[in-house]
Amino acid sequence: MSRPTVLAAADHLVDLGWVTGSVSRAAAGRGRPSRSFVFRRDAGYVLGADIGARTVRVAVADLTGHVVAEDEHTFSDPGMASGERLEAVIRTATDALDAAGVSGERLLAVCAGSSGTVAADGTVRVRSGIPGFVGVDLPDALGRAFECAVVAENDCNLAVVAERWRGVASGSENVVCVLAGERLGAGIVLHGALMRGHQGGAGELGFLRFMGGFTAAEGLASRARAEGRRLVDAVTARGAEAASPDAPGSVLHALADGDSARVDAPLVFEAMRRGDTALPSLVEHVLGPAARAIATVSLLLDPELIVIGGAVADAGDVLLGPLRSMVGRLTEAPPRLEFSPLGDRVVVLGAVRLALDTALAEFQDPLAPAPGRAEGPPPGAPCG
Repeated sequence: MSRPTVLAAADHLVDLGWVTGSVSRAAAGRGRPSRSFVFRRDAGYVLGADIGARTVRVAVADLTGHVVAEDEHTFSDPGMASGERLEAVIRTATDALDAAGVSGERLLAVCAGSSGTVAADGTVRVRSGIPGFVGVDLPDALGRAFECAVVAENDCNLAVVAERWRGVASGSENVVCVLAGERLGAGIVLHGALMRGHQGGAGELGFLRFMGGFTAAEGLASRARAEGRRLVDAVTARGAEAASPDAPGSVLHALADGDSARVDAPLVFEAMRRGDTALPSLVEHVLGPAARAIATVSLLLDPELIVIGGAVADAGDVLLGPLRSMVGRLTEAPPRLEFSPLGDRVVVLGAVRLALDTALAEFQDPLAPAPGRAEGPPPGAPCG
């Protein structure tokens, strides 16, 4: 392409507000001055939301995906009505936008993540795990508050999107991300494409209820908490003999000060890390059913990588080593198995990525002016 053609195209992008241009001062007086153009990362923003039964987490990002503000809200009542929950989501999102200094007119797209089957139109259809959410049309409900494109997606699907974008699955074309905290569910990418299924239910591990000793709703964190509380109560019931340092469950009992109500998944994992002699029993009870589920997914889909996400990812090798061993015994050619490095941000980051994709589709075809016409950096300013 000729220089005038390139400059005309670049000037058009400047006029639309997506790019800033500058003239090189060093070149002045020596022939035609050179011109440089920089994509305006602040030409618009997107917002991602991870809506759960107990918390909502939101993130605001610029057009490069850089997160400029985050906020989190814990619901006072996990069983609250859906309308009340959505009002809290909108307030949390508004607070994050205010913290970022982003006005509503510069918000290009919003993506909300929810557990359960989410249909193509963004309606939660089946087993959300969030009271009152089945039947909620998330794009419609949130679209009343935000004057931009609003989409919704299953939380596990967003997790696998995030892992391929910013996590351990970067470059992987065949990957499954299993969220294994309070519940189990999977996001599936095969040959680089997200698998949603006919009604959006791909990855909903409902078949687990047909496997002995496990229910579809039980994740590693919920199972660890239940087994840990049972163990602490058993140690208390056995009395002084069970309180010796080498007795099974004694480490966890001490960490909980003998109160099973204080036991949560991180405390169980810490007891395992400290060498509680109940470790073999805990590993089997906590990991056994999940290992069988992961092995089944592996045999069905043959992924190169399975990523374990959610709160349990922080447990590290105390769970990962035994889990790899158990899955390896159940499959002849086990996939690579890793914990997510994204922690509890995995779903909201996936929502940010999908919101960026939505904004790109909305404004690129055909190319539309950037909203708000925010001021970019002055001519000649360094670019970051």
